[in-house]
Amino acid sequence: MTVNDPRRRRIVTAGIASATVLAVLAGIVALTWVSRGPTTTAKEPAAAATSLASPGAPLTEGLPEPARPATDGPDETASLKGVRNVVLIVADDLDTGLFNQVPRLAALRDKGMSFLNNTVTDSLCCPSRVSIFRGQLIHNHHVVSNVASSGGGWPTFQRLDEQQDCLPVWLHSAGVTTGMFGKYLNEYPDGGRGRRYVPPGWSSWVVPISHGETYDGYNYELNDNGAIQRYGHRPEDFLNDVITQKAVDFIERAPDGFFAELATYSPHKPAPVALRNRGTHMATAVPQTPDYNAIGTNEPTWLAGRPALTPRQLAGLDRMWRQRAQSAESVADSVAAVFSALEASGHVNDTLVIITADNGYHAGAHRLPKGKRTAYREDAVVPMVAIGPGITPGSSVSAMTTTIDLAPTIAHMLGTKAPAWVDGRSLVPILATGQAPEAWRTATLSESMGTSTPDDPDYQPWAPPQYAALRSTQWLFVTYQDGERELYDLVNDPYELDNVVGTTDPSVVADLYTQLQLMRSCSGDTCRTYDALPMPAAS
Repeated sequence: MTVNDPRRRRIVTAGIASATVLAVLAGIVALTWVSRGPTTTAKEPAAAATSLASPGAPLTEGLPEPARPATDGPDETASLKGVRNVVLIVADDLDTGLFNQVPRLAALRDKGMSFLNNTVTDSLCCPSRVSIFRGQLIHNHHVVSNVASSGGGWPTFQRLDEQQDCLPVWLHSAGVTTGMFGKYLNEYPDGGRGRRYVPPGWSSWVVPISHGETYDGYNYELNDNGAIQRYGHRPEDFLNDVITQKAVDFIERAPDGFFAELATYSPHKPAPVALRNRGTHMATAVPQTPDYNAIGTNEPTWLAGRPALTPRQLAGLDRMWRQRAQSAESVADSVAAVFSALEASGHVNDTLVIITADNGYHAGAHRLPKGKRTAYREDAVVPMVAIGPGITPGSSVSAMTTTIDLAPTIAHMLGTKAPAWVDGRSLVPILATGQAPEAWRTATLSESMGTSTPDDPDYQPWAPPQYAALRSTQWLFVTYQDGERELYDLVNDPYELDNVVGTTDPSVVADLYTQLQLMRSCSGDTCRTYDALPMPAAS
C-alpha cells in the first residue's frame, strides 16, 4: 500500500470517529543557576545558615542504598511479559485540568493506570523533552531553555552531543525499530546540519522543520525520512492528522519490537483546531479551582505584585481555554487512531501505550494570565496514563513519578537498560503491580534554570525568577534565585495558597532544604538515593 492509500487513512478516520554518599558542609549550600551569560550565585536568606540536618544527626545517616535505573527481578515484570512494543504519546502544554475536561481523554483513566503525582523536570517544552529522551534532570543535561541564545533548544542538545546517547539510540542499538512523529526539540533544524538531517537512533523520522508556522497547524514543511514534504491549508493538511497518519503507517508495517513517539503540537498556543472539532466545548471554561484569581498568603515578591484579573481578562481566558479544549480534541483523535491501528495490526495485546504531556499550563491560577514555567500544580503536575497488557484498568498510583522515568521505563520494557548515569527510575515494577516498590522516591525535583526571551515561543513577561522545587505528597518547597522561599502543606492546602515557610518548624524546613540541595547536585545513582530520603511530617 502507498502512504496515501485510502485503506490506511481509514485507520485514522476510524480512530477519530470511534550515593555514593556526598559530603556536605552543614550550614550553607550555595545555589548555582544557569542563565544567559555568566553563572551567578543566588543569595540565601539568613535562615539558610541553620543546620541542614536534624539536630545531632549526620547529614548522610540512614541514606538508602542507591537504586539502579532498571531492575531485573523476574517476579516484578511477570504480568508485563506480553509487552513487545511501546507507543509514547506526548501532548504539548496539556495540563491535568484540561485533560479532565476532554471526555475522551478523561475516559482513558478507566482503561489504564493513572499516575496522580507525575511531575515535570521543567515546565518548559525543550528542557522537558530532553529529559524524556535522556532520563536526566535539567542540571545534568544542561539544555535549560527553548532557544540556543539562552542555552537551550536542539542546537544545544546537538552541541553537547547528547543526541548520540539517548533513548532512541539505546533502543535502536538493541534491535528495536524506532519512529518519531511530530514535535521534536525547539529550533530543529538550525541550519547547521541541514533540513534533511535525521538524528541518530531513528528508523523512521517525520518531524516538522518549519518553526513558528508549525504551531498554526497549516502551511508547514516536514522532514519525512530525509525528504522535504510541503503542506498547505487544505483540511487534509492539518498537521496533527498528518503526523498521526504517519504514526499509524509505522505501526502497521513495523516488525514486532517497535517504539513510536507521537508528539502533538496541540493544544500549545495558538491551539489549532481541526475542522471537525470546531463548535465543540462551547460551555467549557477555565476550571475555577480555589486558586483561581486568588490572593495567597506570604506570596513571593514576583507574584505579590500581581493585581487580581479583571472580569474582562477572565472572559478572555475563558475564550482562549475553549479553543485549547477544541485543540485538545486532536490529542484524543490521535489516541483513538493509535488504538485503532493497534487493533487492525494485531498489536493491541502486545503494546504498552503511554499518554502524557511535556508540561502543564495555567490560566487565572494565582491571578496569573495564560502561561507556564511556575512550580505550581497547574504547570508542574501533568497527566500520565499507561494502557496495555498486564496493567489494571481504572487503577491509579499516588507515588511520586517524573519525566526522567520515561526513558528507563521504555528501555526496560523493550529489553534493554538505560545507562547508569540516567537519573530516573524504571516504572515497570509499578506498572506490573500497581504499587511502588520499597524505598521508592519520596520527592521529585523541578528546576527552572533558563531565561525566556521574546524570540521564544513560550515567552511570557510574568515568568518567575529561576528556581528549584521539591515536591512530595506532603510538601511543595521552592527556593528562588533571589533568595525567597515558598512552602506549602499539600495535605491541608492542595492548591498552594498559604506559604507557611515562616511558620513551619525550622527543622522541617531544614530537612526539606537539605534534600532539595542534595537533589540539585545529584547525578545517576545519587539521584536515586537522595530522592528517597525520609520526608519530614507536618508538626
